[in-house]
Amino acid sequence: MRKNLLLYIFIFITVGSLYAQRTLERRETTAGLSVFVDKDPEIDQAGGGQAGAIISCPITLELSFSSNVDRTIDVYKTEERGDVRFYYLRLIVGRYRGASYANRLLEVAAPGFAPLRFLLELQPSESKSFEIFDPNATVGVGCFYQHFNEGTELFQKALYNEAREKYRLSMECTDMPADADIPAKIRDIDSILVLRPEADKLFDQLFYKDASTAYLKIVSYNVDDQYAQSRAREAVRLFTDNCKVYFDGAELHFSNGDYAEAKKLYEMVLTMSCPKSTEAGVRLVDIQKIEYDRSKRIQVVAYEFSPSPSLTVPGYSDDPLKTQALIGLTVGAYKEKKFSGYFSLRFTPSIFPAMQKDYEKSLRSEFNVSAGWTTMKLQVPVWGFFGIGYTGVSSWDYEDLNEDGNPTFRMHSAISPEIGVLGKLGPLVLRYTFQYRFPLDKDRKEYIGQIRNVFGVGICF
Repeated sequence: MRKNLLLYIFIFITVGSLYAQRTLERRETTAGLSVFVDKDPEIDQAGGGQAGAIISCPITLELSFSSNVDRTIDVYKTEERGDVRFYYLRLIVGRYRGASYANRLLEVAAPGFAPLRFLLELQPSESKSFEIFDPNATVGVGCFYQHFNEGTELFQKALYNEAREKYRLSMECTDMPADADIPAKIRDIDSILVLRPEADKLFDQLFYKDASTAYLKIVSYNVDDQYAQSRAREAVRLFTDNCKVYFDGAELHFSNGDYAEAKKLYEMVLTMSCPKSTEAGVRLVDIQKIEYDRSKRIQVVAYEFSPSPSLTVPGYSDDPLKTQALIGLTVGAYKEKKFSGYFSLRFTPSIFPAMQKDYEKSLRSEFNVSAGWTTMKLQVPVWGFFGIGYTGVSSWDYEDLNEDGNPTFRMHSAISPEIGVLGKLGPLVLRYTFQYRFPLDKDRKEYIGQIRNVFGVGICF
């Protein structure tokens, strides 16, 4: 058990140390055609080809060299110039004493760094120069990389003004690589400095969706910006919560008929581009239709009255029948550019005594129901309508007595087409209906009556 534990600790430390190691990078600094002259006379006399390499690095680094084709690397000279150390390497190229020195893979090692390997191809008498450096170092790496790495560190900490200044200073260094696109990094910083106040302003104004988009754009420039990441998450959460609150509140106002308040909340849902914007748009159309109907006062409710006729029916009663006026109610929609419908219900008050079996022979009760279509506006402010209905007129049949000796209740029916006009005077409505009756029993034509004039008064809304 103890041995296993020690083995695990050794593996953990070994792996951890590997991941903790930093990396080295190289850059070739050979200027034009360079000839190697520091040859080994012995190798030269034996016909062996030789070439050289000059490796420079910050004085803070101590390098060692090896390769896949050399037993040892001949470092024939080392010197320091200011904060830079130079290593001079003498290398055999081609074939020498039966061995091939082609395809040399040079390995550069330094304490605390992972080995750097690269293919070093040299021709006889050729000399090449390379710079080895720590890309993440801030000292001892030359002017450019010192400012560049400091700027990158500040950028990752979201200290953008300071990072921009460091990048600007790195552009003034004479050792800036030709492929270093520092202006692009400065443009990214400028974009972030514009986006951040805009995102904060949108967030403070409760435009959370737009704010989250702006914060995420900042994160696309700098994934290490913790402020932008947290604000983006918070904006998305608040956006979702607010959308739900606004839509649910709008639905409640809509169901309660408070369309003005519902409209405000639905419009807020649309302005915020909430997930339920489609549903909110449909509701706004419904509200618009309701408001239009109200503004045009399309809906009509009216009380109707038809004067009582004077009827004398031969063979039924020597005296005029007791008739009553028709009263009732009509409802309908009268639109400007579309057909719609209406419904009317009318009756005489005497129908209730008849239902209570008042056997007075001359008591005449009447019931009428009709429905039809309302036309488009004929002329301001007049509408037409037409329809068809049913009319029932009751009587007591004394020639047909029941077991109790009481007369039998009869209902005489007629089909009642009608036509009329309606006028609107602001909220006031006047309505006239002309009704003609076709009795199903021709013998009861006079009893039912052929014509009814119905007058109505009501309101529109």
